[in-house]
This record gives sequence, C-alpha cells and structure tokens, in this order.
Amino acid sequence: MWYKGKRLLLTTLAAGLLYTTTAFAANVQMDLFYNGAHHAYNAKEIAIVIDGEKYTDPNMPAVSIDGRTMLPMRGICEELGCTVTWNEAAKQVYAVSDTHTVVFQIDSKTGYKNGETFTMDVAPMIVNDRTMLPVRALATALDIDVTWDDPNRTVYIGEAPSTGGSTGSNTGTNTGGNTGTNTGGSTGSNTGTSTATTGKVSKVTVPASKTAAQNFVITTTGTFNRCEEVYVSDNKVVLDFYGATNGLSTNISATNSPFVTAIRTAQHTADNGETYTRVVFDLTGKMEYKVTPNAAKNQVTLAFEQVEIKSITSSHSGNTETVTINASGATGATVTTMQDPYRTVIDMPGVKADGIDEIINTDGLEYVSEVRTGWMNGTTFRVVVEASDLTQMTWKEENGKLTVTIQKSTLENLSYNDSTNTLILKKVKNINTGSIKHKDAYLDGYYELTLPGDYSDVYGYGTLNVNTSQIKSFTISTTGGNTVIRFNQNIISAYTIKDTGSAYEITAKNPQQVYDKVLLLDAGHGGNDPGTSGNGLTEKTMNLTMALKVKSYVENNSNIKVYLTRDDDSRPANADRAKAANQIADLMVSIHMNAGAASASGTETLYAAHSNDGNGTLTSLQAAQAVQSRLPGALSTTNRGVKSRPDLLILNSTTVPAILIETCFLSNPGDALKISQATYQDAAAKAIGDGIVYAMNKYKLR
Repeated sequence: MWYKGKRLLLTTLAAGLLYTTTAFAANVQMDLFYNGAHHAYNAKEIAIVIDGEKYTDPNMPAVSIDGRTMLPMRGICEELGCTVTWNEAAKQVYAVSDTHTVVFQIDSKTGYKNGETFTMDVAPMIVNDRTMLPVRALATALDIDVTWDDPNRTVYIGEAPSTGGSTGSNTGTNTGGNTGTNTGGSTGSNTGTSTATTGKVSKVTVPASKTAAQNFVITTTGTFNRCEEVYVSDNKVVLDFYGATNGLSTNISATNSPFVTAIRTAQHTADNGETYTRVVFDLTGKMEYKVTPNAAKNQVTLAFEQVEIKSITSSHSGNTETVTINASGATGATVTTMQDPYRTVIDMPGVKADGIDEIINTDGLEYVSEVRTGWMNGTTFRVVVEASDLTQMTWKEENGKLTVTIQKSTLENLSYNDSTNTLILKKVKNINTGSIKHKDAYLDGYYELTLPGDYSDVYGYGTLNVNTSQIKSFTISTTGGNTVIRFNQNIISAYTIKDTGSAYEITAKNPQQVYDKVLLLDAGHGGNDPGTSGNGLTEKTMNLTMALKVKSYVENNSNIKVYLTRDDDSRPANADRAKAANQIADLMVSIHMNAGAASASGTETLYAAHSNDGNGTLTSLQAAQAVQSRLPGALSTTNRGVKSRPDLLILNSTTVPAILIETCFLSNPGDALKISQATYQDAAAKAIGDGIVYAMNKYKLR
C-alpha cells in the first residue's frame, strides 16, 4: 500500500545518531564505500519498523553518515507497494505507485513528486552501490509519517508506538537555548535540542615535537554546545563539536607526532538542523587516549598516553612458538610480514622502551632464529621476529599484549622470493613443465598449477602466507595422484615457469608483463543490483550475455588477453572494477543497457578524459569513437554519439582508458526486441569487438 497522511517534522530526531548506545541493539560493523572512498563503519543497529512490523533489508542496513540516518530506498519503497526503477545514465531512481511518481537525483537536493519539485536538506547518495535516502527525504517525498525513537535507535514508518504521555509528546525544536518546549500533553517528554551556533573550530594545537607529551588541543572561538566522540575504527579518533562551525580550511599533516599521521576537519548538519564540526585524527593503530573538555566549553584536550614496553618474552610448546611484547596499553603498532629472510616487523611509535635488550633471548626456540629490537627515527620502537622460511607467523594485540605466533609448516624443499613473487621449488625430482596444467580462476581469487604426478614426498603439503601486494598465500596439496599448487591472489596475475637446472621458479607477474595487450571487460550491475529493465529484459542479464560474447569474439580474432569483472550473477563493487582495470589492463570496456521514456532509443558510448591523455597512448575518447562508429550500424539503432561523462565512477576512477557502452534502450520496444535476439547480439558483439581490436592495434598502449 501507499501511505497517505500527515507528514511529521521529524524534530524528535536526536543529533548524532551514531553515538546513542542501546542495551539490546546489535552492532553493525562493515565497510561503506561512498563519495569515492572507503569508510569503516561501526555503530549500533538502526532498526526499521514499517506499520508495526520490523523490516530488515537483505542487501543494506540503515546507517548513520555524518549524523544523518540514511535508509535503503529500494527495499523500503517496494515494501510500501512502489515499483522502483534505476536510470544509470541519468543517475536517477524512480518510485512509482498508483498515486505518486517520485524521482530522486543522486547527489542532488532537488527531487520531483508528481511533476512538482521539492527540496531535501541532504541529497540521496550511493553507498555500497545502493541508493540511500535521508529520513526526511523519505517522509517528504512519500507523504508518510516517519518518526525516530532515539533510546531504541528505531525508525518507525507509518504508525509509531506511543512514547510520551497519554496526551501527547514533544515535537518542538529549540533553536536558541538548551531545552525544548512541550507542546503536547502534561506527560510528554522533552526531546528538544539546541541548534544555535555559537562557536567556530579555529585552531588545533599539536605537540612541540615527536618526543614531547602527545597532547592535542582543539580550540573554538566562542563556545560549542557539546563534544561527542564517535567510534569509527581503531586507527582513528573522531570528535564532533556541536554548535560550532569549521574555521580550519586545510588538513594538518605536520602533527609533530609519531602516531598521529594527519588531522582533518569538515562541517556537517545533523538531522535536527544542528551544525557540528567533525575533527578526525588518523592514527597508525589503536592507541590509549583521553578526551577532556574544559569547563568554559571552548577547548578540548586529546591526550595520548605514552605506552611503556615492559618486557619481551618467548616460549615453545609443541609445534608452536610465541614471542610476546608486554606493554602498559595499546601500542599503535603496524605489523608487516616480509621475506628473504622471512620475518615479522613490528613498529610501535612513541612508546617508552627503557631497559629492553637489543637481542631477545630465544633459548629453547626451534623455528625462531632471532628476535631483535631497535629504534627507527628516534621515536618508533621496532621489534623483528625472524624465523625459518617454512613457518607460519601470525599476530594479535589485546589487553596490552602483542603476541606473534610461529608454527612449523608441513611444506619443505621450497622458498619464496617476495621481491619477485617467485616460488622456488628445489629440483629434488624432475617435473615435466610442459605437462603442467594451468587453471586461472581469477574471479575466485586464485590461480592453480597441477603438476603431472605426486610430489607430496618432495614438497609436503599446507599453506604459507607471503602477504605481498600480489600474492596472499600459496597452498600445496595432492589429490588424485597429482600435486596442485594454488596461489591465492591479491590482484589478477599471470604465471611463468622456469627450469634453472637446480630449481623450478614459478613467478607471479602482472598480466602486462606477459601479454602485449590486456583488456578488462565489465558486465555492468549484477547480483542484487539488476540495473534497469523493460519489455521483459533485465539489464544485468543482458550485460553479461553481451560481455561473454564480446570476450569470445576478441579472443578468437586477436592476440588480446581478455579478463572479465564477472562471469556470473555476482556484483563486484564499482570501485573494485575500476581498481582491477588500473592494476592490470590497457583498456576497460563496461557494457550496459539504457532506459528512459518509451520513445527514447539508440546507442551511445560514454567516456571521461584522464589527466594522462595526450602522452601518445590510447585515450578513452579514441576507444569510444572506435566502438561507437561500428555499433549503431550493426544494431540498426539511432546513433546517439560519443558523450563525456566524468561523473561516472567506472570512468572517473580509472587511470587507464575506459569506456561505458549504452548498447540500446531496454525501455524502447524496438531496441529491446533487437537485443533479445541472438543474431543482433552476435552482430553487436562483433561490432564492439572490432572497435576494441582496432583501437588496441592502432594506438600505442603503454
């Protein structure tokens, strides 16, 4: 059903929804991607109740971003009886019912309701590839009652339970002082919040030096209403100053601190209209600290405690050895595993480590060859745990103890060179390298080599973590009489095998080191993001059909190595698609279908100019022109031309040439009929493939 009723002003929304604690709410911890960056999110669950029934979105929870509650639009609107449609080209989302047609423009505060404009105080945004609406926008656009229950962190859509007295509740907002006014009954509760702005964050004082007391002082001109700490992640301290505007125009990188790497500020507005300035301290790792506002409410001191390293001990038990760093608190450590020699390096900035020996006693240890300490740059204390190549080292830090665990591997007669990403197998027994079978499961994150025979008695079995930028780990196992080496990858890689006479060297390389031309084909949308639809066709399915056909055509008619971003009904994040292109490809081609009015039709190719254009290599524009000159003719569709679209993430987040093809309009009956037929699909795939081959052969790629 579609709700009609009086729209509440939502003034009962408390400022800073991230910061209210609830006894029974679950904690939501996830990675949020929006505004071109990843953001760690850790906050109490925000519940959604629609007409008395709890609603849980299967794809995206409600979240609070910069003090604003953001709700997943598609699921809620569909629950309310709306049809939801996404227009990729226009970045618009439609909610349609029998009585309403509402259009939201991503990143725009102007929406359209039944042809009339309305204004939102916060624009809809894309978070993790999902359209998220601020609470107020949902209430305004859909003419429904939406209320916020702060103690229980719950958004009520439709009828809400009575929470005040028998005669009413406070819905007023005090814009001057500190208390609200009860305009309901005598038993209603006061939930008003001051929205007056009285101060400005004007200065952040940093320590005198990296060795001085690590105290940071945030000063405001005038006063702030309150300062609230927000937990985002262990490597950040986030303070929100309510009632204060931002007077700092630039970030602070000269922090005079061994563990505070930068200080950033930004001004925001809470759901109730209250202005606040957020001050973020970026840390190397988790630290002990104390936040103290002064009585005058014009200064806050952030004081970091100096952690003392009390001792470093080691022990051996069974097939496990441990090295334990005992400290007075969290050390802010950064921990890195390195090869040649195999070692774990622990850097702890700003700690006190008087009396710690340079060489730690390792008597009784079998796998650890050395534990040594030293000072880096005078302020960072380093501990290095060195072990034999064929061990596994892991670490954790809790309750003032940082523990490195070393376990003996079941692998043998091999080593790994992390500088070249080469697995070196000693030539204990001959291997016919020409008979090694390759399986490139890059979409599943691994590459397998199957040796022609059982080599378990030579190389053993098990997993070794190497943790390079290219390879996470490798695993050796033997099944069915053949030994299999699986490389678990951080990025897509190609592999070469070399017989040196004394060893077999298997090297993981960037595909550009192995292939002359590398293409990344992207089938847009997928999974729980279907894209547009029309005339019985769904975009995500058509995109994949076309991408697979283009891949087959290019591989059969050129020497171009082709990779895909997906080959099934999955949904990689758009940022990850662009990242993969930047890592391995000479050209990225993203295939989409368009939508619009039923009369809209045709084919267009989108691109964005890059800062490295003009260096004599292929550009996005040239690639777009090569495809667009062929595709409309093959489909007999209207030629809508090549268009610049620097607002699209796939195009503006790539550094290599990238284009996005809007093959045709699924919303147009004629276009949809053509692209539904295999003959037209094959013709389109050939046209796209010919354009790609032409562009990658005609222009220099690297």
